[in-house]
Amino acid sequence: MHLRRLIGLSGALSYLMVPAGLTAQVAGGVELYGTLVNAEPVARTMGGLSLGVGTPYVGIRGSGGLGISSLGAQTGGSTQGPSNLVWATNADLLLGPVNARLGEGFMPYAFAGVGMESSAQPAAFTDAIRTWSYGGGMQLALGRLLSVNGEARSRHLAAMATPADTQFVRGIEYRIGIGLHFGGGRQRSSVYSRRTSDARRTSDTPPRAPRPSPSTRTTWPVSTTSASGAARRVVPTAEQYIGTPYRYGGTSPRTGFDCSGFVQYVYGMQGVNLPRTSRQMAGSGIAVSTSALAVGDLMLFSQGGRISHVAIYAGNGRFIHSSSSGNGVRYDDLGTRRGKWFADHMVAARRVTSDGRILVNAFAGGALIAFDQFDPPDSAPPPSR
Repeated sequence: MHLRRLIGLSGALSYLMVPAGLTAQVAGGVELYGTLVNAEPVARTMGGLSLGVGTPYVGIRGSGGLGISSLGAQTGGSTQGPSNLVWATNADLLLGPVNARLGEGFMPYAFAGVGMESSAQPAAFTDAIRTWSYGGGMQLALGRLLSVNGEARSRHLAAMATPADTQFVRGIEYRIGIGLHFGGGRQRSSVYSRRTSDARRTSDTPPRAPRPSPSTRTTWPVSTTSASGAARRVVPTAEQYIGTPYRYGGTSPRTGFDCSGFVQYVYGMQGVNLPRTSRQMAGSGIAVSTSALAVGDLMLFSQGGRISHVAIYAGNGRFIHSSSSGNGVRYDDLGTRRGKWFADHMVAARRVTSDGRILVNAFAGGALIAFDQFDPPDSAPPPSR
């Protein structure tokens, strides 16, 4: 009978946790956790399961656990007291990036909620004490699906109502768990486009446009007319994919881009074939001064003595690229602390068109640099939060 009541309570809590109209941005997770409350002379340890859902920075979570409560050695004695089977349930409001896309390192959060728990030495398994609590925690992502979470909760008695309330034990509850996350759309970068077209966008999920047909594509060298048109259109095309995650060797908005895979893709959407890597792109088009960049120019950066990163110049010191340190496709600005790293590592720029002339390859005889390896992740400082 007692077990059926507990299962019914958990089912009702789970029902309250799932709203009827989930939007595309709703994400959630399941967590296996363990807790410890060490409030002398009572020590309480439990293990349990929680389910949380919500938008990227606001969510709700329900949890329930079972464990044991033990009395320690009393002042006049030296023996361990009896152990009792205890339980606890909580419903919390979460504030923080616990439902945001993972892969962003440490993410702090806060919570407050209500719950019920058994007394320290329950006369019956269903004896319940009503509580309210608050606390905070830290989440560490282990890839896009898993996380390790640690938090501390301060629990308080809601109201003295039953004899069991007299056995409420105050103390800090420490909790650690492993979470499995699901759902949610891709999150945009913390640096947004200033174009007015962004204000009209209704979704943060990058469009999944198909790659153009090979019959419509051209390869450098190309004429000034077609190339200059591509340069003008490439930045508006590129910013459609802001928020697409970084992926080493990636060439698709469905699975992610590396730096050169992104540049190759968005120029390909304009019918211009570029080589695969930043080092190969350094041998295409014509050279321009890094102090005379125009919209659509390719910015080339060096690490470890060789070209290893490429971006598209967007004007006014801003550029768009797929950055491992920036968690995917985003805008950066050469005038910021992060942008200074890129300014210090920029070694060349290439242009798709120039003064009415047919484009020529940078190397004599049109020799191309052979593919050797994909571009490595960049080492720029992370974006400011």
